[in-house]
Amino acid sequence: MTTNHHHETIGPGLLEQVAPDVFSYVQPDGTWFINNTGFIVAETGVVSIDTTSTERRNRAYIEAIASVTANPVKLLVNTHHHADHTHGNYLFPDATIISHVSCREVMVANGITDYRAAFPGVEWGDLKFRAPDLTFEGETTIHLDELTVDLFDLGFVAHTEGDILAWIAESGVLFTGDLIFHGGTPFALFGSIQGTLDALQVIAAKEAEVIVPGHGPAFSGSSIKKVLHDQSNYLHFVQEVAVEGIKFGRAPVEQASITDLREFSSLTDSERLAGNLHVAYRENAKADYEWVGFEQAISDMIIFNNGELPRCVA
Repeated sequence: MTTNHHHETIGPGLLEQVAPDVFSYVQPDGTWFINNTGFIVAETGVVSIDTTSTERRNRAYIEAIASVTANPVKLLVNTHHHADHTHGNYLFPDATIISHVSCREVMVANGITDYRAAFPGVEWGDLKFRAPDLTFEGETTIHLDELTVDLFDLGFVAHTEGDILAWIAESGVLFTGDLIFHGGTPFALFGSIQGTLDALQVIAAKEAEVIVPGHGPAFSGSSIKKVLHDQSNYLHFVQEVAVEGIKFGRAPVEQASITDLREFSSLTDSERLAGNLHVAYRENAKADYEWVGFEQAISDMIIFNNGELPRCVA
């Protein structure tokens, strides 16, 4: 089953049944704040994997769920703390929300960030903060009727400090959150380049039949090996570019500005290279580098982007 849910001002979200009772909700084009969600339908309720960014996008997602089942969302999993995956928590008042311990800690510390300066064209709507109700470290299993969903963390920093994956073993479906940007530039500014590489190895080892990434189309079968390979190649490329920049004493933004993106130029949000290089410099033992903070790294991304703010059509 594939259905496009069109809304005049927010664009379509693609609802697809990827396995029996398991649905992905993929939002093209997967760029800034255009993330994916998904849900699993049980006998009396629904498990949702993440929410999305703006009030209208979240309401569109709720309509998509309602087009499949009248069952309420009883359990909601936040794969990590980023706003495009958690802003809609408050619109599921009857759901118990589950996340990693670190995910909740960051959410509580930050509340709802004001992104209007960075993304001035976005209608965020009337957003309200809601933190997860239950947290864990390591792994846990959630049950709803006969449905079982295994949740597990990585034990190390990857996209963030609190990434978790959701595994529906019976269906072979794995939800990865932002450990994968299918068709987009991986983004490790709030985490680790090497950790994200290691996370891709964990994902490969699950031998899933279908993977729903945090951004970009779901993929399956023979495409899985290729997508994981392509994501790894980009992250290794960032590490190699960092080595060159460190060798010649260039700052991350200077190194980014002279780097040929080659085959990676087709990925969306290429300005992330400048931010990713700050992380790669920090992780390189040979670098004489002092962490400059997120604001400076984001400023360097804008410099690399010819002074333009990142493109966001949320």
